[in-house]
Amino acid sequence: MLAKEQYIGAGVLLVIIVATWLYVALGPHQRGTEYEQALMEQQRVLDSLRQDSIAQVRARRDSLREARWQHLKDSFDAVDSLRFKQWATKRQARYDSARLADSLWRDSVGLSYKRAVKKDTILDLNTADTTELQYIRGIGQYKAKRIIAYREQLGGFYSTEQLGDEDLRELGLDSLRRFFAVTTDSLRTMDVNRCSVSTLSRHPYLRYTQAKAIYQLRRQRINLRSIEDLRVLSELDSTDIARLQYYLRFEP
Repeated sequence: MLAKEQYIGAGVLLVIIVATWLYVALGPHQRGTEYEQALMEQQRVLDSLRQDSIAQVRARRDSLREARWQHLKDSFDAVDSLRFKQWATKRQARYDSARLADSLWRDSVGLSYKRAVKKDTILDLNTADTTELQYIRGIGQYKAKRIIAYREQLGGFYSTEQLGDEDLRELGLDSLRRFFAVTTDSLRTMDVNRCSVSTLSRHPYLRYTQAKAIYQLRRQRINLRSIEDLRVLSELDSTDIARLQYYLRFEP
């Protein structure tokens, strides 16, 4: 049998073994493992945040690069478009100059471009464009543009006799009147009681002195009622009154 001291020693040894096991199982080692796990989790979070930041920075950088490239592309396209427009404009200007010179030459020698036009063609002077006017033998591009420009200044033609007006007399259009007709529905008129002197004087049938006289008469009488009120002016004769009646209106 074991002595009492041996029992005591065995008990003490057992206690030491149990205490050592408990220390190892539940002591600072276990707490150290949890701490390391917490550090690792925190590091993973930081790495994830860092990766997200890097991705955002890269996306922002790529967006800026794409925007800059698109801006450069748009700038190059705009420059190319402008260069093409300038080239096309210059080319058209040279073509128009050549056509105008050729038209002037043909008009001067009495030639015209061959066109398949019926002999009984009748054009409306107030609606025909430059292309249609050139259907008439003896009218080239230059004459057609002059007719259109004069029509705009007048406000429209009320008679084919106006092709013989002073502004068009040099074009020699008297012999071509039979090819034209006029409709007066679209004549553009001026309100005498509202127009300024400068507006009135821009009409081909009114000189500045005549426009000023009409303006002063209007101020004296407050409002003019009809073309007959203008007969008191010495600056206007019966021919002027007859021509102006188509282009003046008198609103109260």
